[in-house]
Order: sequence, then C-alpha cells, then structure tokens
Amino acid sequence: MAAEDLDLLSDVAARVERFPKPRSAAMALQPLFEAVSNAIQSTQDKYKDKVSAEGEISVSVSASKSKTKFSAQVEDNGYGLNNKNFLAFRTTDTLNKIEIGGKGVGRLLWLAAFPQIKIESWHKSKSGIKHREFDFVLGDKAIKRHELSPAEGDDTGVRITFSGLRDNGYAQKFPKRNAILVQHFASHFLPTLFGEKCPDITIDLGKETYEFPSYLEGLIHRSIKAKALSSIKFGDLRLDLIEGDKTLSSDLKGSNFIHFVAHDRTVLSQPIDGKLGLKAFGDDKDRVFHGILRGSYLDENVNQERTAFVFPDSEIDEIVSDVCFAEIESFLKEPLLLHRQEQRKVLDSVAQTYPSVAFGSPDELQDFVPSGELAADALYGHLARERFRRDYRQAEKIRSVLKKLKSGKVDAKDFYTKVKEASDAIEDAERRSLADYVVRRKVVLEFLEILVERVRQEKADSSFQREDILHSFICPLRTSTVGSKIDAATSHELWVLDERLTFAKYFSSDVEFSKLSDDLESDERADLVMFDYAHALRESPESSRVLLIEFKRPGRKIYKDSENPIYQVENYVKRLKSGNLEDFKGRKIDIDDRTIFYCYVVGDIVGKLDEWTHWWQRTLDGRGRFIQPGNGFNGSIEVIGWDALIKDANERNQSFFDKMGISGRSFFLPNGN
Repeated sequence: MAAEDLDLLSDVAARVERFPKPRSAAMALQPLFEAVSNAIQSTQDKYKDKVSAEGEISVSVSASKSKTKFSAQVEDNGYGLNNKNFLAFRTTDTLNKIEIGGKGVGRLLWLAAFPQIKIESWHKSKSGIKHREFDFVLGDKAIKRHELSPAEGDDTGVRITFSGLRDNGYAQKFPKRNAILVQHFASHFLPTLFGEKCPDITIDLGKETYEFPSYLEGLIHRSIKAKALSSIKFGDLRLDLIEGDKTLSSDLKGSNFIHFVAHDRTVLSQPIDGKLGLKAFGDDKDRVFHGILRGSYLDENVNQERTAFVFPDSEIDEIVSDVCFAEIESFLKEPLLLHRQEQRKVLDSVAQTYPSVAFGSPDELQDFVPSGELAADALYGHLARERFRRDYRQAEKIRSVLKKLKSGKVDAKDFYTKVKEASDAIEDAERRSLADYVVRRKVVLEFLEILVERVRQEKADSSFQREDILHSFICPLRTSTVGSKIDAATSHELWVLDERLTFAKYFSSDVEFSKLSDDLESDERADLVMFDYAHALRESPESSRVLLIEFKRPGRKIYKDSENPIYQVENYVKRLKSGNLEDFKGRKIDIDDRTIFYCYVVGDIVGKLDEWTHWWQRTLDGRGRFIQPGNGFNGSIEVIGWDALIKDANERNQSFFDKMGISGRSFFLPNGN
C-alpha cells in the first residue's frame, strides 16, 4: 500500500508551543513517562488480571551530553494501534480512554520534547496481524509516511522510538545519570509498581538494566498491603502502607505522601509532611512514607480527564485525617516517637531560655506546637501566640472581677476568691515576664565574661583588641538620644554598670562632642554620656546629674599621657559645661557648676592605669579606686576593673538566678555545664 500523509484534527503545533517548558528533571522526564504510562494501560487492558504474569514493557534510553545523540524506545505487548486506537491517536482530547481517566494529551508532550518520533504497531484485524508505521512530527502534517501492511506472527503491541531532545529546556534538564532516571521512574510509578496489576517492566540504560517491579523491593524497607479501611461516608477503602528509601519521593515535591488512585491510575499525590510532623526520617534521614489509597468511592468520583476528583478538597483532608491517619500513626509509631523526643529537646531549650512562654508542663507545651516543627524560633512563635491568648483570657477574668467589685454584686463569701483569682492572674503574667528578663541578664553576664577573657588572651592586633567590641555589646555605638537630630538607641545593657541606668533614656554613645552641641567644635568624644534616670523618667528641664563612662580594653597596660583619667575626664566635663544641650523634645538641658558628674573608667587596673590611680582612694566594696578632684569639678571619678564589674553585677543578680534555678548553668557550654 502506498504511503500517505494525514492530518491531525486540531492545531497541534500552536497547542504544543503553549506547553510549559521543563524546569526540573521530573518535568523533562514526563514525555517519556507518558509513553510508559500508555504502555502500562495497554497491557492492563489486554491482559486484565493476568497482566502481572503476561504483560511486558521494555524501555531503553541512551542519554548523551549531545542532545542530537539522545535516543529512547518504549515497547509493549498490548493491543497495538488498531483502527479505533489509531483514530483516537489522531484526535486530540480523545474520549477513548475516558473510563480509565485518560488525559488525551500525553502524545503532544512527545512533540514538545523530541524532534524525531517513529511509531510502529502490530494489531489484530479480521484478515490477520497488521503492521502500522509512521513518523510523528511537529508541523502541519503531524503524521508522516503512514503505512499499513500485513505482518507475520501473532504478537501485538507498540514500539515508539524517540530521537534527539529539543533545545527548549528538555535537552538541558533531561537527566544524564542513570541513577536519577531510575529514581524518578520508581517515584512516578510507585502506586502501579506496588499494585497487583503491574506488567514486567525492563529498563535498559546501556551498561545497567533494571527490572520492575522487582527492583522496587530494594527500595522498600517495610510495608503492609491493602489494609482494609471502612467509612460510612466513603465506603470500603484499601490502603497500602510503605516505609521506603527517600528516592521514592524523587519525582515529588515533599517527602511523605498518600496517593489517591482511581481506575489503577494516580489522580492525586497528597503530601502529609506537615500533618505527620516528619520529612525524611530514620537514623540517616533516608526514609519516607508512602500510602496508596484505592476504593470504589475514588473510582466513582474522578473527573473525565483523571486530573482531579469531583468532590471538594475538604474531603481529601477528611479522608486523610479521619480514615487513614490512625493507621499511618500506628505504622510509623517508632519514627514519630523519636521525632517527638527530638522536638521535646528543642522545646525544653526554648522554654528555659525564654521562661515567659513556659506556661505549662512540657507535655502541655508540646500540644500547642505543630508536630513537625523543630525550628526554635518557630516553636517560640507558637508558644508566644498561645501565651498571648492565655494572658488575654486572664485579663478578661481580671476585668470581670473588677466589674463585679465595682457593681457591688460580689458577696462577702465570694469576695476573697474573686480577688485571689485576679491576683494570681497578675502574678503569673509578671512572673513569666521577670523570668525572661533574668535569663537575659544571665546570658549577658556570661557572654561578657567570655568576651573579656578572649580579648585579654588575644595579643595580636585584631578586632578583639578594640574597645568598641566590648563597648558595642554593652551600649550600641554611634547612637544618641541627646538632641532631636540623633536617633535613639533601641536597647542597651547599662545595668551592668549601674542599676540606675536600666531604664535611662537620654544618652549618647561614641558620638563626637560636636554632635552633642552645636557650640562644641572638638573631635574628642567620650565613650558614653548618660543623663540620670530621674531626669529621663520625669523629662525634667533640669539635669542635676550626668554620668560619664570610658571603656578601656581588658589587659591594656600602655596608654598615652593624654589618656590619664583625671585629665581626660576633666577635659570632657569642661567641654560639656561650655556648650548647650537639648533633649529629644528640643528643651534645653542645663549643665552648670551645680551639676554633679559621676565618671567611670572601666578597664583592668594594670600598667599605666595602675600607676596613675595608685594614690587614689579604694572603694568601700573593693571594686576599684576613686577620687574627687575638686577645683570646680563637682563629682567623682571611679576606676572599675572588668572582673570586678562582672563580679558585682553577678552578685546584684544572684538572688534572681537562684530563684530561677540557673545559678550554676551556662548558656554557652555544652549540656549547660
């Protein structure tokens, strides 16, 4: 019979051009997998329940870095392209496979991926076996050189040969490594390969050959087949439970899934990582869970294209939660328990570091966080949200009590109970807030102690030698709340120096004096200028006290003569008194002869600093040395050693640490020792 050219019945080229281009190996493999899927359907249709014994499919792939040398072939022993099937092939969006959910567009993906496609088929006819052969191309005449002729023998089936890869993403994304292709194949066809209606599939990759479904056995560590599930709403369902190698999820976005199967085809692969609280699990984090769900309810409620179910998405969640999940939790009991224990460790650490969110027992706290969450910041967020809700309910309770007290509707017998409830609610919230604050102080002092020691040990010229390393930890650099043109610091740790500074507002840190007053022209600067606490709180127009602090590097012994603390501090005071300062509201801050200056130099009392201050008086508490210069200087200068500073701060906070049970605990050493 003479060869002839035939048309497809729609604008195939335009439609193929609109297909999305592959962005991953999984997408690049989709056209080849569509051919395998067609072969599986054909053998299942021909051999029915005997397909696992008699169905045969062979796949060969010769991948190359050169897209022109690529070739692949898919061959099956199904029905072949008889007249009915061939007509369906020529018709896009065919209804030929509608009963088994056929999409009708798989072969169009071939045109998007492969420049050369040759199709051969053998099928039965009234006059015997017929051989059909043609080229499938992207163009006006999509079916080229079609021939139909008699053939010898009784075998039927289809052989499809793909040559080359188009330079539209397929050539770039198609996997060059055999292992990647096999992983995606096992993942993509898992429900079929694990089912009872899977033909023998041989994949020849040149030097390596893989036999499916037997190869799948090496990827499955544990499984239960066809676990019967019964539901009044969804009828009888069957769930396969699989714990397998993580490569089973290679073709999917996620780790753990339930595959909803209708008519022996996967309609939906539903990720359940979030619900399980697991991603990959096991000692080496190399195992995943897959469930394969089948049943008449799914067969009866799939759309014609087999792309989705006709029932609402809420039923998917209902099936997962109410029908399947108890069996899944039982199947994964051990990894779920280990994961919960791992989460408990992180949760305990969060609760100890931020006691304000430790509003219940460890078990109670764990009930308020997602089972799969291990990130400490996320766990804190969930607990903080629940704490807010609890505090809000406590506040409502307090308001209710106050309302009743004001209305006089509380009798004498109930009065004490109501007041105690309100008092307990306030005390509980305050205790949690204080606990957070105490832990923060413990961490600050520990870190400061470690940092001071590290600076002392570092002899070379490095960042550890600079005063600003310690300075910036205690108080942010280049920050001032003096003057409306300078931004306010958001936080500081000045309580380490003096508890009066905890809530002070007006201060300048490491800012040139010219920034403090328009009248000052000097480039000299004090490390810290802090106005007293009372002024900050009252926003008083007068400032009776000013605190000056100078930080010196731990271990420093050599200083310039100009750094003598008496000369240096007196010079700072003189310059401050010579200019006008304004607060953040633009009000004048008076500094005059009546202003008292409390000046601190923080540094190790060794070397020149020891020589300069040797004749000064010793502080009563033994922290350091002090002097009252006189001669118009109204105030004092005190030198405090770093060790003494940290020791004093620890002693001031010791009762809080004892109360919290964190006195001997370190936040910077393994296991808190």
